[in-house]
Amino acid sequence: MKRGKLDEIVNATLPAPGWWLVAATGLAAAAVALASVSALLTGQGRLLTRFNVLGTFVHEGGHALVSVLTGGGVYRLGIDSPESGVTWSWVPSRFSSILTTAAGYAMPSLAGLGAAVQLQRGHVAAVLTLTVVAAGLLLFLSADLLTFAIVAGIGLVAFAALAWAPPWTQTTVAYLEAWLLLTSELSGLAHLAAARWHGEVSEIDDAANLAAETHIPDVVWIAGWLAVIGWALVKAFPLLWP
Repeated sequence: MKRGKLDEIVNATLPAPGWWLVAATGLAAAAVALASVSALLTGQGRLLTRFNVLGTFVHEGGHALVSVLTGGGVYRLGIDSPESGVTWSWVPSRFSSILTTAAGYAMPSLAGLGAAVQLQRGHVAAVLTLTVVAAGLLLFLSADLLTFAIVAGIGLVAFAALAWAPPWTQTTVAYLEAWLLLTSELSGLAHLAAARWHGEVSEIDDAANLAAETHIPDVVWIAGWLAVIGWALVKAFPLLWP
């Protein structure tokens, strides 16, 4: 593909979608979040929870990105389920370690807000392109075949929509992605809260690690992430609604 054609695709501006498409994609994301919380409470899997893998993808990518931006680096990352992953990284300082750990649960909702800003401007292709680029970078960090397949699958869906789908399909995929990112970590935070209720805190629990490093109670970190998600949703809603 020639560079001029690529620039044309990436910088293309699409008109705002009808309210029904925004509502449908928003309700779909809400259904995924509710199904995920329900699966956590009942212990029964739900097909819709599979879509939360997008949030896990960005969660682990957030750890990796902040580690690099604060002077560290990443060995590899793994995704072993729609709501579970791990990133192996190194950090140059305690400050870098705190930021890297805190970034995980905050990154999906912030990425969703960033997508909402682009969609409000009609930059649907930009959202899909950034998804393809992120997937391409994380492919090199995949720790196993399952992680590679998940990351490649996310990238291929975005690339297929960008390269071959009609405008309305591109818009649907991009809006669904934005809503999913804005809501995907609600179930993750519910899992952290439930783990504390049942006394089953994992050794790779981000909140527990931050509490150990900062001496700030883990419930404060959970509340902080919830506040970030709420703030992002409040800011993103008027941007997404036509």
